[in-house]
Amino acid sequence: MRIGVFGGSFDPPHNGHLAICILACEILGLDRLLVSVSRNPFKSPSDAPDDHRLLMAGLLVTEINRSSPVATLDARELEQPGPSYTVDMLRRLRLEYPADELFLIVGEDSYRDMPDWMESSMIPQFCTVVVFARRDCGATGGGVRSHELIPARFVDFDIPVSATGVRDLLAKKEPVAHLLPRAIAGYIEANGLYR
Repeated sequence: MRIGVFGGSFDPPHNGHLAICILACEILGLDRLLVSVSRNPFKSPSDAPDDHRLLMAGLLVTEINRSSPVATLDARELEQPGPSYTVDMLRRLRLEYPADELFLIVGEDSYRDMPDWMESSMIPQFCTVVVFARRDCGATGGGVRSHELIPARFVDFDIPVSATGVRDLLAKKEPVAHLLPRAIAGYIEANGLYR
């Protein structure tokens, strides 16, 4: 079985996340995609509470499954106390799926930050890292010294949307419907998030 792992704070999930997941399912031929909601130790506390982020990630999973019905929501990182570390999640998944192929799916910015992650040098022992990178990024991670980066497979990807940008627009009461799946935009509106 080929299992992809796509983690993040999903604060909020946006069309870039959706596109990465759909493309990853297709390119990697995934049998299963775990969408893992994390508590990122490198970021300030989330703007939306954990329960809202988890519910919005569930809506993202529903959207992914319209195209590739293999995605499931994974809340283990949120359920544990303290910060989430990717290496710990991958270690658990490797024990759970010892004979399967694991793929860690990350965006370019996350890949650039990877040298600072907890035990990042261990990550390739558990999975193949697949980086969805801007076309000008190339194999060096957009200017980061290549000896700092762990081995990865690169996929050209360029959708200019970020959760930070979405939150900024929402705080200014500017339109974001073009940046979010419809169900997530509706959820944010109904719950008054990021205002």
